[in-house]
Amino acid sequence: MKKFEIKNFYFIVLVLTFVINSCTKLPSDFDANSSPDDIIKTAQEAYNKKDYARAAEIYLKVEEFYPYSDISRNSLVNAIRSFHKGSKFNELRTTSRKYLNLYPNDNNAAYAKYMVGMSYFEQIIDVERDQGATRDSIREFSELITLYPKSKYTLKAKENILIAKNQLAGQEVAVGRYYLKRNNPISAIKRFKTVINEHKNTPYYPEAIFRSIEAYVMLGVNNKVLDYSAILKKDFPNSEWNILASNLKEEYGIKAD
Repeated sequence: MKKFEIKNFYFIVLVLTFVINSCTKLPSDFDANSSPDDIIKTAQEAYNKKDYARAAEIYLKVEEFYPYSDISRNSLVNAIRSFHKGSKFNELRTTSRKYLNLYPNDNNAAYAKYMVGMSYFEQIIDVERDQGATRDSIREFSELITLYPKSKYTLKAKENILIAKNQLAGQEVAVGRYYLKRNNPISAIKRFKTVINEHKNTPYYPEAIFRSIEAYVMLGVNNKVLDYSAILKKDFPNSEWNILASNLKEEYGIKAD
């Protein structure tokens, strides 16, 4: 009896799955004879079900069959929004750029440009890994600020640039630390100089100064040790890095003449 009930249960599940799938409309189910209202309604239903990738692809059918219309333009925006919700970053980037090519001066152009930046920004990984996406996001957000300075997305873009630059600075310091541990102070100094010269407004700036001091101690270049120590003492007198620098100079007996 139990085996019969189990078989019935799986049969019902199979039937229900078939019915649900058969009722689910795919982008390929639409053609030039489909009405835009029907396409949009189906796309919105998919979006409400959190089937974001399918929703986006269906929205794109409006642009395909009814190009250069107001309804097409709005559907492109909804496709962008759907791809973003579904974390489909390559598709998000492609669709956003398509919008910008078609409607560079439209009210939603700044939004599309912002989403190009976000397609990179949301793929930023830890500081130990390659930062290509970080640099790409900075480029896109910087272009947004230039092209659409009065946009409501400009402030968000500036905030994201700061975060991205922190990421770049963090990577440079991480690589510099790596070189220090392997007794390669010259390569380490190059990394720290990048932070000191280009990322002064990041939290990694005082550490880059201290790590430079460590590197110059290893090289025996005491005048550089004193120069960088003076910067820490002046700009970050109460920081741990200033304390560590003072202890390091004392340990190695490095004093100003």
